[in-house]
Amino acid sequence: MILEILLPISTDKRFFYKSNKKVSNPKIGNIVKVEFGRKISVGVVWKIVQKVNFNKPIKEIEEFYEDLILSTETIKSIKFLSEYTCNKESNILKFFLSGLPTSSKNLCLKKIENCDSFQKPKLELTIEQEKAIQDLYSLDKKKFDVLVLDGITGSGKTRVYMHKVIESIKDGFQSLILVPEIILTEQWVKEIEKDFGIKALVYHSSIKKSVREKIWLNMNLGYPGIVVGTRSSLCIPFKNLGLIVVDEEHDQSYKQQDKIIVNFRDFAIVRSKNSSCPIILSSATPSLETFLNYLKKKYKKINLTQRVNESSLPHISLIDMKLEKGGTFISKKLESKIIENLKSNFQTLLFINKRGYAPFVMCKNCGNTRMCPNCNFPYVLHNFSNKKKSFLLCHLCNLRESFVNRCNSCLKNDCMKFPGIGIEKIFEEVKKKFSTSKIVLLSSDFVKRKGELKRILKEIIHNKVNIIIGTQLVSKGHNFPYIKTVGILNIDNLLNDFDFRSYEKTFQQITQVSGRAGRKKFKGDVFIQTHQPNHPVLMMANENKKSKYYEWELANRKNNFQPPFCNMVSIIIESVFEKEAQFFSQKIFSSIRSKFKNISILGPVPAIIFKRNNRFRYRILLKLIKNNSKQNEIKKFISTILPTNSIKIYIDVDPISFL
Repeated sequence: MILEILLPISTDKRFFYKSNKKVSNPKIGNIVKVEFGRKISVGVVWKIVQKVNFNKPIKEIEEFYEDLILSTETIKSIKFLSEYTCNKESNILKFFLSGLPTSSKNLCLKKIENCDSFQKPKLELTIEQEKAIQDLYSLDKKKFDVLVLDGITGSGKTRVYMHKVIESIKDGFQSLILVPEIILTEQWVKEIEKDFGIKALVYHSSIKKSVREKIWLNMNLGYPGIVVGTRSSLCIPFKNLGLIVVDEEHDQSYKQQDKIIVNFRDFAIVRSKNSSCPIILSSATPSLETFLNYLKKKYKKINLTQRVNESSLPHISLIDMKLEKGGTFISKKLESKIIENLKSNFQTLLFINKRGYAPFVMCKNCGNTRMCPNCNFPYVLHNFSNKKKSFLLCHLCNLRESFVNRCNSCLKNDCMKFPGIGIEKIFEEVKKKFSTSKIVLLSSDFVKRKGELKRILKEIIHNKVNIIIGTQLVSKGHNFPYIKTVGILNIDNLLNDFDFRSYEKTFQQITQVSGRAGRKKFKGDVFIQTHQPNHPVLMMANENKKSKYYEWELANRKNNFQPPFCNMVSIIIESVFEKEAQFFSQKIFSSIRSKFKNISILGPVPAIIFKRNNRFRYRILLKLIKNNSKQNEIKKFISTILPTNSIKIYIDVDPISFL
């Protein structure tokens, strides 16, 4: 018997091996070890054939693992991802085998204990939550269904969907809870363990390989359990998947921008469909795509409109920064609220979605801006408060160099200025105004050391902190009981972004960050500082008119033929040579235009980030009628255009970034 083996190497080729005497009943999906060149490699049985037209001797399989098999659902999902992203099946297989134990010893690992034991939750539920749980129980356990859990911030969405997760485990199934950030997994797992007494398994790229191998093996063997993880956990070859939950489904962290360019929220829906199991999309601010699918009755929806603990949504005010004097970043109203909170022992959260001290560094004498040599993009100044350790960092390629207050163009000393604001500059101003207060920074740059985030969160939760200054990290699902006031700074930066989704992102960001205020019985306050107080998005956020915003945004998108009313395909052509990138992008543009009619094609134009890591970039953007079959034809056609070695082509279906 001849077995066609798919190997996790970058090639379109298949390799044939003979089954040996130990292999009595090989199946498609079986994991094997084969001799490939001079090495032993892991592969998967992709086809079984009786004979092949092959003159050379065919090698026998080295090892055959009868119990380790990729299910029909997993293989189907690999093939989908390959076609959707225009990637080789072998490249996709790498991701699904990344957690496979590498030694034969580890392949004999036993079941992880206690991952399917639980206790009856001792939680007080609102009437609304109890009804929502009953609605979730009514979902067919082995039928594909998409349910949107649309609950305001602080409404207890996790407690609601966890009852469905527990039911799935009790019935012997596996459950996957996707979260957008690695940094959030520990918090999710602790909440689950505290409230439900169940041990969840954490899976992401920063977990020890030995731990990932145990989880991979347990899930592949079909043992019941809960996996809480980031995008990579969706590439575990589950054998008996009974439920998927995508928490904060609107979060753009689910979109992977390299290697496999895909939105893992959408891939989660595909895996759910292939597994014939329900999926829950949970968010206080569902994406516009999800909201439209509900309106079209493709998805079901459960609403949670009340906060738990008898708390209410905070009062929101717009602060017109044009009326503020003195060049301060903190308005008078916000400053007085901070003082009031300090006296009454409440906390204040200041949100600024900019890392570093200043977004660029400019010479006061000649106007020269310090640029990253790899990307021709402005350096961001970091750690300016510590003059000896301050540095310039490129947020595109991570090139870093020490900061010296000297212009590299006119060569003058002590002449650099730092326009714009970042989280560190806000910290500097707040520290001057409230020097005796305990202030913490909650940003990815400041929680890199092991245990640092855990320590800061513990201090915040136990009211050992007066003022929290945070970037996007603070908006993601945290429950801080003593925050009374939230100040949203520099929201105009997001509102005026290079993206047709900038209004949606702004509304979501305001709603999510505002939701950190007033989580207990006291009323919270939110101050949105802006130079555009009459902007319709800000006014609707200010009045908490979520339904009105969605209707308004959908109407705009429909009028402009933008997603979710069309499909977009972004093609990025990169080369180390600018002329070559330009020539090849024109060649692709001309080929598509001549072969495919009645599609909107924009470009080729230099990408907004024209140079990245010493590679020049051009973009072509296609707009197609929703669910048009031409999308797959175009992707396949582009993949047949063979570039030179120095050219790279990236195909991004439904892009979220246009940089």
